[in-house]
Amino acid sequence: MKKIIVIVCCMVAVQLTAQDNAAWLSKIAKSDADIRDEKKSALVKTWIARAELFSDIWSQPVKFVMPGMSQIQVKTLLASEKIIESSQETVGNAQYDVNVYADKKLYYNESGVLIFWQVAYPVEKPLFTALEAYEKAIALDTKGASTKKIKTALENLKNNFKTDALAAYTLQKYPDALRYFEGSLASSGNPIVGQTDSLITYYAGLTARLSNDNPKALTYFAKTISIGYDQQGDIQAAYAETQQIAGDTLGAISTLTGGLEKYPTNQQIIIALINLYLKRGEDPGKILPYIETAQQNDPKNPELYRVEGGIHEQLNNYVNAEIAYKKAIALDADNFWSVYSLAVLYFNKAAKLHNEANLENDYKKAEEMSKEADAQFEVALPVFERAYQINSKEKAVVESLRNIYFRLREQSPEKLEKYEFYKEKYTEL
Repeated sequence: MKKIIVIVCCMVAVQLTAQDNAAWLSKIAKSDADIRDEKKSALVKTWIARAELFSDIWSQPVKFVMPGMSQIQVKTLLASEKIIESSQETVGNAQYDVNVYADKKLYYNESGVLIFWQVAYPVEKPLFTALEAYEKAIALDTKGASTKKIKTALENLKNNFKTDALAAYTLQKYPDALRYFEGSLASSGNPIVGQTDSLITYYAGLTARLSNDNPKALTYFAKTISIGYDQQGDIQAAYAETQQIAGDTLGAISTLTGGLEKYPTNQQIIIALINLYLKRGEDPGKILPYIETAQQNDPKNPELYRVEGGIHEQLNNYVNAEIAYKKAIALDADNFWSVYSLAVLYFNKAAKLHNEANLENDYKKAEEMSKEADAQFEVALPVFERAYQINSKEKAVVESLRNIYFRLREQSPEKLEKYEFYKEKYTEL
């Protein structure tokens, strides 16, 4: 009996949707006829009416529903509509609970919050038709009589485009997302509205990049940077990566060095520059003067010395790396990342000696190298212990302490006890 009821409900829902679509299509046919009519097509109100029609087509299926609402709120707002099916879908690495209606699918996260939706409209991409109609109305409205009304409508259109863009982005439909982001920019960037949306400009660049549309990606990233939205250098790194793909290596270097001058601690920029110099057969040490200049301007900033240490370490200059890390710690003894970086430096040196000992065929020589490795692990221990004092919840620190004490556990009862201690702490994290 339940199956029969469900089937009947589905049939009714489909019938209602078909009726709604027929009504919309009838209105669209009338609007199409109006814009073909020579007299009516010259009227501002004809184009505003068309824009409002297609805006309504977009908004009607979701009424007052908004992303961020709870499933209970949405069901209340859509109480007159039947849920045909409930299922789960995996999108990317996330799983969603999906409620399927006759004309739409609503996606909720594991907390029951609405994230995005997909709608089956009676026509394709109604927002773009609405935008075109408003632009035509603006062109005809030479006296500006409808400016206020159109401005409000374009601001709403901007947000509606953004909603569809984020849905397409989440579904990894990047070319669609790019078009919707561009629709949002066209709405807000119209002279009547006169807004520059830096975040949407960035997302347009990102989705262009993900769509392999590098010319557009370059344009939007450059504009994002020019209007001051650079995410402390992350946008410069993305822009430079796209420049490299486009074959503009010198442009990428210029972008990265400019970003480094402004944000000398940005790891994305530093790593990208080092890799770029290595790829070109140039000295990666060329990056150091930018860090040194920043240190001169801000000599008490421990982060600048930690970054310097990281660069030396990547260049296998362990002595200078150690000096830089120690300078960072001297400026701020409680800076976890400075202490941890020094500990990792010592650990890596010990691990390298240990690996070389394992490859050594001469037993006596291998034994000596192994003892040297143990001595280096001993050097790392107090630094890791200090890092643990600063942040006992950092799993990598606890794991390193557990592993070192396991290696040295036979040296003394105290070290065996320490091994057991960190072994237990590791299981608790």
